[in-house]
Amino acid sequence: MYELRSKEEFIRALNGNEVVLVGFYEPGIRENRVFDESLKNLERVIDQRILVCRVNMKDHPEINHSIYKAPTIRVYYKGELVFEQIGCLNTVELNVKVIRRGIREVFRKRNINVRV
Repeated sequence: MYELRSKEEFIRALNGNEVVLVGFYEPGIRENRVFDESLKNLERVIDQRILVCRVNMKDHPEINHSIYKAPTIRVYYKGELVFEQIGCLNTVELNVKVIRRGIREVFRKRNINVRV
């Protein structure tokens, strides 16, 4: 998983990849363990063409992009925001299941052929 550390890296990630999943987090938040494990699990099971990144909102506020609550997951397709989940569910399994289902639904509606 790639840690984005500047706005330039964020823009480069979006421009250089068809699909990008970004996890926005703040250190010290109770849900971080479930959130981190969810991102790692997603990275293992989704299509390898999807770039999985994360952003520390406290250290890099210039990349927040109007996110008001951490943790948040956003998925971008060709640079466009197509999916967002704000917050985190209680377990890794449930969190991953809900995220994958949501992304699949968005991709199905847009005829995006990428395995999630």
